[in-house]
Amino acid sequence: MSQTHRTREQWLELIAEFEQSGLSQKDFCDQRGLSPAYFGQRRLRLQREAEDNGVGFALAVPKSPTSQQTVQLRIGQTELVLPLSVSPRWVAQLVKELSA
Repeated sequence: MSQTHRTREQWLELIAEFEQSGLSQKDFCDQRGLSPAYFGQRRLRLQREAEDNGVGFALAVPKSPTSQQTVQLRIGQTELVLPLSVSPRWVAQLVKELSA
Protein backbone atom coordinates (compact mmCIF):
# COMPACT_ATOMS: atom_id res chain seq x y z
CA MET A 1 0.00 0.00 0.00
CA SER A 2 1.38 3.37 -0.96
CA GLN A 3 1.78 6.16 1.52
CA THR A 4 -0.46 9.13 0.85
CA HIS A 5 -0.46 12.22 3.03
CA ARG A 6 -4.02 13.10 4.03
CA THR A 7 -5.18 16.16 5.87
CA ARG A 8 -7.20 15.93 9.07
CA GLU A 9 -10.31 16.83 7.09
CA GLN A 10 -9.63 14.06 4.58
CA TRP A 11 -9.30 11.55 7.43
CA LEU A 12 -12.57 12.76 8.91
CA GLU A 13 -14.25 12.30 5.52
CA LEU A 14 -12.82 8.77 5.20
CA ILE A 15 -14.02 7.90 8.70
CA ALA A 16 -17.49 9.25 7.91
CA GLU A 17 -17.56 7.16 4.71
CA PHE A 18 -16.54 4.10 6.73
CA GLU A 19 -19.22 4.72 9.36
CA GLN A 20 -21.91 4.92 6.68
CA SER A 21 -20.57 2.08 4.54
CA GLY A 22 -21.76 -0.81 6.68
CA LEU A 23 -18.50 -2.59 5.82
CA SER A 24 -16.02 -4.07 8.23
CA GLN A 25 -12.94 -1.94 8.76
CA LYS A 26 -10.84 -4.51 6.89
CA ASP A 27 -13.18 -4.61 3.86
CA PHE A 28 -13.44 -0.82 3.77
CA CYS A 29 -9.65 -0.44 3.88
CA ASP A 30 -9.07 -3.19 1.31
CA GLN A 31 -11.40 -1.44 -1.14
CA ARG A 32 -9.51 1.84 -0.74
CA GLY A 33 -5.97 0.49 -0.52
CA LEU A 34 -5.57 1.57 3.11
CA SER A 35 -3.77 -0.22 5.90
CA PRO A 36 -6.50 -1.37 8.32
CA ALA A 37 -4.13 -1.00 11.28
CA TYR A 38 -3.16 2.57 10.38
CA PHE A 39 -6.77 3.49 9.59
CA GLY A 40 -7.79 2.19 13.01
CA GLN A 41 -5.03 4.20 14.70
CA ARG A 42 -6.05 7.41 12.92
CA ARG A 43 -9.74 6.80 13.67
CA LEU A 44 -9.06 6.21 17.36
CA ARG A 45 -6.79 9.26 17.60
CA LEU A 46 -9.39 11.53 16.00
CA GLN A 47 -12.18 10.13 18.19
CA ARG A 48 -10.09 10.73 21.33
CA GLU A 49 -9.21 14.22 20.12
CA ALA A 50 -12.91 14.97 19.58
CA GLU A 51 -13.77 13.64 23.04
CA ASP A 52 -11.01 15.72 24.64
CA ASN A 53 -12.38 18.83 22.93
CA GLY A 54 -15.93 18.01 23.94
CA VAL A 55 -16.86 17.41 20.31
CA GLY A 56 -18.27 14.13 19.08
CA PHE A 57 -18.80 12.58 15.70
CA ALA A 58 -22.19 13.22 14.16
CA LEU A 59 -23.73 11.02 11.53
CA ALA A 60 -25.17 13.02 8.62
CA VAL A 61 -27.51 10.95 6.47
CA PRO A 62 -28.73 12.44 3.18
CA LYS A 63 -32.24 11.32 2.35
CA SER A 64 -33.02 9.64 -0.94
CA PRO A 65 -33.20 11.89 -4.04
CA THR A 66 -36.94 11.27 -4.28
CA SER A 67 -37.54 12.86 -0.88
CA GLN A 68 -37.76 16.58 -0.24
CA GLN A 69 -33.99 17.06 -0.52
CA THR A 70 -33.16 17.15 3.18
CA VAL A 71 -30.27 16.04 5.32
CA GLN A 72 -30.67 14.49 8.76
CA LEU A 73 -28.13 15.10 11.49
CA ARG A 74 -28.27 12.60 14.36
CA ILE A 75 -26.31 12.92 17.57
CA GLY A 76 -27.40 10.30 20.06
CA GLN A 77 -31.18 10.50 20.32
CA THR A 78 -31.34 14.03 18.87
CA GLU A 79 -32.25 14.46 15.22
CA LEU A 80 -32.23 17.63 13.15
CA VAL A 81 -33.72 17.65 9.63
CA LEU A 82 -32.61 20.49 7.36
CA PRO A 83 -33.15 21.33 3.69
CA LEU A 84 -30.10 20.81 1.49
CA SER A 85 -30.18 24.51 0.69
CA VAL A 86 -28.94 25.34 4.20
CA SER A 87 -25.42 26.74 4.21
CA PRO A 88 -22.81 24.34 5.60
CA ARG A 89 -21.30 27.29 7.47
CA TRP A 90 -24.65 27.92 9.16
CA VAL A 91 -24.81 24.26 10.23
CA ALA A 92 -21.23 24.41 11.53
CA GLN A 93 -22.02 27.57 13.50
CA LEU A 94 -25.18 25.96 14.92
CA VAL A 95 -23.23 22.89 16.06
CA LYS A 96 -20.54 25.11 17.57
CA GLU A 97 -23.10 27.17 19.48
CA LEU A 98 -24.94 24.09 20.73
CA SER A 99 -21.72 22.52 21.98
CA ALA A 100 -20.72 25.61 23.97
